[in-house]
Amino acid sequence: MRIDHSWVPWMRELVTKIAESGESYLVEKAKAVEWFTDDVALLRYGDENIDPLSFMYFLARDRGDDKLHSELKSVHKVFDIEAEYPESVLYIPRPNGLNTLFHFRGEGRPDLIWRLFRDAAHSTPKISGSDFDETLNMKGVKIKKLTQTLYIVNPYHFLPADDHNEVLPSLEFQEKVRSYAEYLARKEAVRRHFPGCEFYEIDTFLNIQNRSRLINRGSKFFHINSNVYGDKLDYWERYEPLPKDALTFKEQNIVYIGEERKRVKDPKSGDIIFVRFGSNEGRGIGVVGQNGYYPDGWSPEKRISVYWINKQSEYIGREGVGNISFRKIKTPSSTYNKIRESDAYKISFNLIEKLQNGGEVQPNNEAESRAREMTQMQDDGNALNTILFGPPGTGKTYEAVSHAVAIIEGKDPAELTKSELRKQVKERFDKLKEQGQIEFVTFHQNYTYEDFIEGIRPMLRRNKSTGEDESASADGNQNELIYDLHDGIFKKISQQAEDDDDNRYVLIIDEINRGNIAKIFGELITLVEPSKRLGEEDAARATLPYSGESFGVPNNLYILGTMNTADRGVAPLDTALRRRFHFLERMPNPTWLQKPINGVDGQKLLTAINARIKAKLDREHQIGHTYLIGVKNINALADAFQRSILPLLQEYFYDDWGKIQYVLNDNPFVRKDPSAPKDSDADRPMLELLPHDDARWRQAESYQQIYASSGGEEGNDGG
Repeated sequence: MRIDHSWVPWMRELVTKIAESGESYLVEKAKAVEWFTDDVALLRYGDENIDPLSFMYFLARDRGDDKLHSELKSVHKVFDIEAEYPESVLYIPRPNGLNTLFHFRGEGRPDLIWRLFRDAAHSTPKISGSDFDETLNMKGVKIKKLTQTLYIVNPYHFLPADDHNEVLPSLEFQEKVRSYAEYLARKEAVRRHFPGCEFYEIDTFLNIQNRSRLINRGSKFFHINSNVYGDKLDYWERYEPLPKDALTFKEQNIVYIGEERKRVKDPKSGDIIFVRFGSNEGRGIGVVGQNGYYPDGWSPEKRISVYWINKQSEYIGREGVGNISFRKIKTPSSTYNKIRESDAYKISFNLIEKLQNGGEVQPNNEAESRAREMTQMQDDGNALNTILFGPPGTGKTYEAVSHAVAIIEGKDPAELTKSELRKQVKERFDKLKEQGQIEFVTFHQNYTYEDFIEGIRPMLRRNKSTGEDESASADGNQNELIYDLHDGIFKKISQQAEDDDDNRYVLIIDEINRGNIAKIFGELITLVEPSKRLGEEDAARATLPYSGESFGVPNNLYILGTMNTADRGVAPLDTALRRRFHFLERMPNPTWLQKPINGVDGQKLLTAINARIKAKLDREHQIGHTYLIGVKNINALADAFQRSILPLLQEYFYDDWGKIQYVLNDNPFVRKDPSAPKDSDADRPMLELLPHDDARWRQAESYQQIYASSGGEEGNDGG
């Protein structure tokens, strides 16, 4: 039986429709659903109390497979859902609370609930901490119920704080969560045990592990090559050279082999499979759910279903791990130890070993300890080290301004972004920057330790010439080369923050992933950890190599980075940096583009383009909404495409005009080269960009064609 997450896009489409269409739409549709009982609690207290959180929680309530199917199929029809109907309901979250409503007998706060729902429904949620806390404190609403519902609303960004997550008892996830800040910290703490996995994948595994002790003392270890057919192709995830009908391991929760092997029946439910490509590139770690080869042996269509617990790729050493599919890994052995101690996989092996022993998941190595402590946030929900990451044009640098102001003022960044005018926030930002509480720097390939911390720089000093001298210049001055000790921006702001411990300071590092982190931070990377900050019990200092000064990082200095995932994704990011920072994803948000542009629907346009980019490339190379914000007429739209969007697509696809033509849905912007020879290959026509002065750049129909036949493609994948 395959592991089916089709409920996720189905539920996301339902949520998006409700969020965009509003109160009267939900009331009308909720009444039209064929509920299996005549006495529907959801409809019992008037239209104003048919709120979205009550609807989602009521819809997902546990009442048996048949009744669940009956109501879901009715919802599918009533709400006109285009996503594939989730035929398997096994993995749909089913809370079993008796009180399924977010009000007490009609005494609720629908305005608050609608606001929280809409904020949670966004592809990149920006929930107000006060809204979360107020809802949490409503009568009949506990952390379990609230987070279960938010998880159903957006399973990419929320995790239920319920019983089965007590598989990780050391996190004390349910009982000790009393606020949104605490919830975020615990949620991210859980995520760090499952690198690269979505929250719905994490929750599914924890649910199964809690019910059936999937990983146990009898679990064995195997490894398999994702080059399953010997054709030098990597079947781990979707990319262009793969056959169109190829089943990929990562997205479909499966592994398989292309020919019969003697040991194909060996992996059993609960066994661990390490996926590699070739002999020395790791791809991920999964737990066997069901072995489709057992007991009858190999056939081409058979698969092994797996629950992924780690989806990070990492180079694991020149010697590699052997090259036989489903070869058992002995514990301990050199192969086992090589994988277990690699930076990407040791946290997963720690998790596995603790679950096998039935003990708590405590950090037993430096890497996991660092990852855990990065989730320790301040009372206002701000982490000391944060990176805003996402595709280009998603407003990361723009958001960093309000985020920095929020940190210094002790506010929730999301709340500040929504409640304050940008002009007011920018004025406060400029004033704080002038006062030295905020500094801004951009990393690049040539940026060094000497620029960031301290270094010696040559300087040319000019002295008046006292006589004839070959070194004198024409104006009578004598040049003298001297060397000056220069303090970098990080050293300066750290020392200023240390001298002023009553205030907070923020260093914004734009494009943080473009610099060589080891080269820029050097040995001081350890000092940015919360536990190593000055004023903490485990505070540490280092002696700087040029000045010989003792240097430490104060605990009132916040580091806020931005990174463009199209430039370099999070997975291959410098490991030292990845361990020490709290990551906040920022993805394209078409809802910012609400006004039509001379008949062109900006939301549909951006959604269709990004859906095709994800199909051809990946989600990290999408087009951000900021490229179209402020575009008010067709001329400005043409300019945005010619100067920004098309050059970006050229960069993404290496000037492959065929792929760019696909992304644009064969609209007129890419045409056959009129100068091409008549006898050129018809299957591979020579293509070129439409001349910039062509009138079709300024015709609405050209842009409408991009989304005309997209069939309502859903560009929001929860990121």
